[in-house]
Amino acid sequence: MDKFHATTPHSMPDCLACQIVRGERTTPGGIIAENAWWLADHCIGNHGAGAIVVKTRAHRENFWELSPNEAASLGPFLQQMTQAMQIALGAERIYINSWVDQPPYHVHFVLQPRFAGNAELGLQGLELQIFRSLQTQPDQQTMADIADKVRTAYEAIVQQRHLSHH
Repeated sequence: MDKFHATTPHSMPDCLACQIVRGERTTPGGIIAENAWWLADHCIGNHGAGAIVVKTRAHRENFWELSPNEAASLGPFLQQMTQAMQIALGAERIYINSWVDQPPYHVHFVLQPRFAGNAELGLQGLELQIFRSLQTQPDQQTMADIADKVRTAYEAIVQQRHLSHH
């Protein structure tokens, strides 16, 4: 068990996000990216292929409960994840949503790619989210393949930034 997978004192047994953080549940393709405070994996709901969930490691019910380190690291992590998604998936835009409205509450963001053209009837914004919510969940192999592509792009971005700072 590495430093990121240590059991956190801020965890809830019945919380799906906490179960994923603890390694008790997995998502297709596994964890895409992680740091000491956040992790990302493919959304297992019906938010469309390529929807990535960024969640806190510690169980936080509200955004204002984030620790200073969680808050400070969120921006760079979202920046890297959205860039990785754009590179890996060829997305035209990346939407960032936070709908934490079903108990047990756990702060998370759903990053959804939007693609150019009429693949999804040319829909955008809320209309696109509604359209996707009415579709079936993507198959597990598609989600795993997308997770691998985004992971590869994310690792390249992190490596490039590391090299540019030295």
